[in-house]
Amino acid sequence: MKDFSYMMPHPEEHVLPTYNAQEPRLLLPEYGRMVQEMAQYALTIDNKDERQTYAEAIVSVMAGLCPQMRDVPDYQQKLWDHLAYMTDYKLDIDYPCQPERYDTSQRPQHLDYPHHKIGLRHYGYLTEAAIDILAAQPEGPERDVLTRVVANRMKRNLADWKGDGMDDAKVAQDLETYTDGRICPDFSDQPLMRMVDNRFRTRKNKAQFDH
Repeated sequence: MKDFSYMMPHPEEHVLPTYNAQEPRLLLPEYGRMVQEMAQYALTIDNKDERQTYAEAIVSVMAGLCPQMRDVPDYQQKLWDHLAYMTDYKLDIDYPCQPERYDTSQRPQHLDYPHHKIGLRHYGYLTEAAIDILAAQPEGPERDVLTRVVANRMKRNLADWKGDGMDDAKVAQDLETYTDGRICPDFSDQPLMRMVDNRFRTRKNKAQFDH
C-alpha cells in the first residue's frame, strides 16, 4: 500500500477560511468585493501613469458589472464618483470629471408607504380608481367602451389572484357593487377577453390572454 502521509499538510499549515463577516464592509455592494479590493490596490501604486491606467481599467469593470448604469444621465460621472468614494477620495489621478463627494452622514428621507383603502385587494388601488372615474361618466357609447376596458382589467387581476374560476358574471357583479348599482353590465352577448386555462397560474407564471 502506498504511503500518502507525505501529502497531508501539517496542522499548523492549515489556512483558515475567511468569511465575509470578517472582511471590511462593502461600500458599494453592487460592484462586489473584487472591485473594492481593486480600488484599494490602486492607492498602493506609486507610479502615477500606472495608477491612472489601473483606475481607468477599474471604471471599465464597474461599467460592465452594472450595464443598467448606462441608462442613468451622466453615468460616466457616476462611475468616477463611485471610484472616488471607494478610495475615500484619496486616489491621486486625473479624473475626466471632477468627482462629487457623497455626504454619508445624512440618511435618505423616509418614504411613507401609501395607505389607500382598497375594497377588494386583488383588484388593486389603480383599478378601483378607474372604476370611480367610470362611475362618474354619463351614459353613452364612451362609457360602454370604458366599462369593457375596466372589466377586462378586473378579469386579469382576478385571474392573477385566483388562478382559475374567474368568469364574466363575477366581474359584472363586482363592478355593479363597486358603483352602487349605477353600472350593471351584461357580458353574456359580448364576453370579455378569454383567458387561456392554466391551473398552475401564479403571479410569476401568468397565462396568455386572447383578445
